[in-house]
Amino acid sequence: MSHIPLGEIERIDVKENRYRRKGQPPLWLEIGCKGVRVVRFGFLDENECEKARQLLCAFVFTDVEFAFSFAYELTKPIPPGGDGWHIYNPIQEYKRLGLPDTSFRLSEVNQEYKMCSSYPKIFMVPSTISDEDLHSIAKFRSRGRIPVLTWRCKKSGATVWRCSQPRVGLFARNKSDEELLSRIQELNGGKKLIIFDARPLKNALANKAVGKGFEESSYYKNSEVQFMNIENIHRVRESYQQARQAVIGAGKKWDGRFRTRFEGSGWLKHIRVILKATFEMVARVDMQQASILSHCSDGWDRTAQLISNTELCLDGYFRTIEGFCCLIEKEWLSYGHQFHKRIGHMKQVGDQDISPIFIQWLETVWQILQQYPTAFEFNSRMLLTIAHHTTSLRFGTFLYDTEQLRREKKIPKRTVSLWTYLRCSPTALQGRFTNPFYSPKKDLVLYPTWDNLHVSIWGDYWFQHCYSSSSHSILKMLPPHGAHLDQMPAPPTSLTPLEDIAWSLRKQLKDERDKKIRAEQRFAKLKKQLLTLHEGKILNSKGIEEILDEKETDDKEEKQATLPKKSDTQPEPNTKGQSNGSDFGATDDKKPKSDSSAADDKKPKS
Repeated sequence: MSHIPLGEIERIDVKENRYRRKGQPPLWLEIGCKGVRVVRFGFLDENECEKARQLLCAFVFTDVEFAFSFAYELTKPIPPGGDGWHIYNPIQEYKRLGLPDTSFRLSEVNQEYKMCSSYPKIFMVPSTISDEDLHSIAKFRSRGRIPVLTWRCKKSGATVWRCSQPRVGLFARNKSDEELLSRIQELNGGKKLIIFDARPLKNALANKAVGKGFEESSYYKNSEVQFMNIENIHRVRESYQQARQAVIGAGKKWDGRFRTRFEGSGWLKHIRVILKATFEMVARVDMQQASILSHCSDGWDRTAQLISNTELCLDGYFRTIEGFCCLIEKEWLSYGHQFHKRIGHMKQVGDQDISPIFIQWLETVWQILQQYPTAFEFNSRMLLTIAHHTTSLRFGTFLYDTEQLRREKKIPKRTVSLWTYLRCSPTALQGRFTNPFYSPKKDLVLYPTWDNLHVSIWGDYWFQHCYSSSSHSILKMLPPHGAHLDQMPAPPTSLTPLEDIAWSLRKQLKDERDKKIRAEQRFAKLKKQLLTLHEGKILNSKGIEEILDEKETDDKEEKQATLPKKSDTQPEPNTKGQSNGSDFGATDDKKPKSDSSAADDKKPKS
């Protein structure tokens, strides 16, 4: 254990050492972290243990203004162009996509964050939609999160949009909202608009009963709604806690049931559902060249996951280190994912708003990276670093919930950006975050696989704090990439992309070697059969298949005849140094046989 960032602590408890052994203290001060780590300190005196707990709670569970990120400073000056606070510029990003043009305009209706406090100051909308229409749509959409453009394909013109659920209730409608979605269809040649609702259908119907819901096809012409069945933050939190308990329990004492418990948590099931939804959204845009719109309830949790994965698979720029940082800034930070509530900065466990939505998304990115190891400039180490500093509070990148609050608190001036560290730190300059097998292909479209054979445990994250000897057993029992949890054998989990690819190559080599051995065995068997046919049969008189069947029948009869009976005694050992000729105890020595006796030997022996 090197250190524990205060921002990572979620609980501090005093527990009695019930299974006390000789030399162990009677009390434990147990520190539980937001990640997969539990640390214990032993105390002999109960009062001293309680004082230590209160002192730690005073430092840990306090206002976020006392976070370490406000005191952290770089020891060296930032090189030109390396400041992470300037890595994402929405205007430059729109220019990269060829926007704005005659069809789309840059709206500044939210310049003071009055229309929607969780949206950025500027965003892209159809040019024919006025600011008055946007205000009307904001009243109709949950939290004022109107449909806005986030990505466009330069070749086909297909677009990707995001928003929150509409307030349709049972009969409510909004003409401006319907006109906006109709305009999206017209800008793509009149093709059908596909609306991806991230929620299960039953959840959407429940929201409809309280005045919200989803788009009705009778109101929104030439549109189709698909439900992606992604569970809400509460189910994700429960699955994460169960998966964490499976890892921590296996780290204490390996019982061989880790794989069953981890799979039973449902964590990998949630990962597969997100990957499946990503595949469908990518296929609609790439293959059908259709425009898509995605939302969940409020549009800042599951929507961010799906939109980010879709852009990651469609646009090779986001698979670079710089592009990936811009993707998080755009889809997660500027569009209002509630990092403060979901991560629970400086809060104790038990808050119902806490849920590892961002960690879950990073794991889906890791799954895609394993399936396409040469398509990403960054490696698993960078994903793990981002996951760690999400809770460490060393950097100010993930402080607060909205762009508005970060500007009001002057976070860019008071803290260091994580993207500065990922691009300019000595670790980054040494290439520790770079994938050595990266092959830049920006036009390559990725189609993630979600079946059981291609979704595995993110070992770099889940087992990074396994210090006991049983952690090695956990790693050995993990399935390789491309194997289901219930299938063996399993190599150690790869810790670097180089080891991942090396294992994949070794597996391919083994498969090829096994194929070669099986082919040689079949060839030897066929050669033996042909030699027998050449010696004792005439090929022209019978068909080859008939002769082979007859030969196989004769071989079975000969083997049964050579088996000893129950009353037979064991044969004497062969003192001439020759083999007995049978593994079942036959005593006849192998001798060269003449052609005349070959046919007699095929008959059953008495």
